Amino acid sequence: MEPNTVAISDGFCALVRTYNACMQKTLAKYGLYPGQPQVLFAINALGCPTQIELAAELGVTKASVGVSLRRLESAGFVKRVRDKQDTRCVRIKLTQKGAEYARWCDIDFEMIYTTMMETFNADEREGAVNTINEMNRSLTGLKERLEG
Repeated sequence: MEPNTVAISDGFCALVRTYNACMQKTLAKYGLYPGQPQVLFAINALGCPTQIELAAELGVTKASVGVSLRRLESAGFVKRVRDKQDTRCVRIKLTQKGAEYARWCDIDFEMIYTTMMETFNADEREGAVNTINEMNRSLTGLKERLEG
């Protein structure tokens, strides 16, 4: 690696570690684990999805969603309800606690993002977001090639 590449890599890794530490501290106060807020957000956005619909929205397996749902259900964040039109179908619904915690997590996540970007002017913020999106597109292409 070129020296500049090492510095960028080290800086990016430090950023990710610090971001993850802030997220874990934030989630701990709600009794949530990494990934669970995204499940709550997706349920909220979809309304009352099935486990299959939720897995498709999150881009993960039905089994992976099942593990998260069991934990969220036992903690009182979600509940399973029978579909009134099709009683064979089970839908996932946020409890009042789940809806409140999703809202609080959203506020805290926004605070983390705002804090991370607070020293940037508007142009620098836009440039940073564009750079991150470009890096993600590049890595997504690599991931697809590696999987293919």
